Amino acid sequence: MIKKIGYLKFKKSKGNYYVYLVKSVRESGVKKDITLYKFGRLESALENMFEWRNEFELFPKELLKMGYTWEDLHEWVTTLETGYSPKGTKLCIVN
Repeated sequence: MIKKIGYLKFKKSKGNYYVYLVKSVRESGVKKDITLYKFGRLESALENMFEWRNEFELFPKELLKMGYTWEDLHEWVTTLETGYSPKGTKLCIVN
């Protein structure tokens, strides 16, 4: 089984939130985020994730190669819908 790394991260640019799957590494004691996948604007990212969840064969091959599954996708959708991470942390996209 492939160990999955990464978490959803949100960046705001010109009034829009963008969703990324990133992993964090430390280089010389400094935390650095490496982007694994770009989902795009929050609205279209959620729309695409709904479509992938209903028709999993459309799920991006890059994410499958990294070991992500339908359960991970469902968790991401739930996170975006509720505004809370699986650990209960409130996301920056929630007012």
